[in-house]
Amino acid sequence: MKLTDRERAENREALAGMTLPQRLDHIFEYYKFPLVLTLIAAVALGSVLYYRLTRKEALLYVGCANISVGETLDRELGEGFTKDIGKNPSKSEVRLYRNLYLSRDATVQNHEYAYASQLKVMAAMANGQLDVLLMNREAYDIMSAGGYLRPLTDLPDAGLNERLSDRLIENTVILEDNDIEHRLDESVPYHAETEEVANAILISAFPLFARADFSGDVYLGVVGNSARMDAVLQYIDYLTSTPQGDTA
Repeated sequence: MKLTDRERAENREALAGMTLPQRLDHIFEYYKFPLVLTLIAAVALGSVLYYRLTRKEALLYVGCANISVGETLDRELGEGFTKDIGKNPSKSEVRLYRNLYLSRDATVQNHEYAYASQLKVMAAMANGQLDVLLMNREAYDIMSAGGYLRPLTDLPDAGLNERLSDRLIENTVILEDNDIEHRLDESVPYHAETEEVANAILISAFPLFARADFSGDVYLGVVGNSARMDAVLQYIDYLTSTPQGDTA
């Protein structure tokens, strides 16, 4: 409500006779609603500015399924690659999905974790936010069978194709099966139409991973719908070249 000239004069006179604490209390009492709105707007604006100033460009999305990497290798998988291609780590990054667990035979204790990891992987692929998977054999078999991995015999880089030809691994891809019918009625025999596809690189054979001393083989697969193939090729080249420093 708009105040009259007389009311404004009375307010000024009343304020003039108040102590400082009384003035602050008076101002808050009469203007608390616009003050709160102003504060909310300032916080929201600050949050947006902070997010934009600190948000890093995602160069690549990499998942680690059924493998655990040490601190040094973790740094090499992310910051090491960022620096290797001449990007500033404070502005760009490799986004890692760590500690994914994929299994068809998860124990009761691990079943929920395996289910949550599967959902996370599927959601990331659906959103175009998963490009490369580093996996043990079990996870590799699952991703291959589902047809989620890109064939690697036709990489658009002649140098990589030649260098990696003896490290490519073939695995089974299920083209069609009756898994649902078989699960609903076990008397129905399971059958599937499959093919063998070279869709992974035995990455643990290369120095960066060999020095990490994994208990089993580690495979690199490229997600079929990755939209960042240039970065993927750079990443494969980086991981399969002799790294700088030691990995523990």
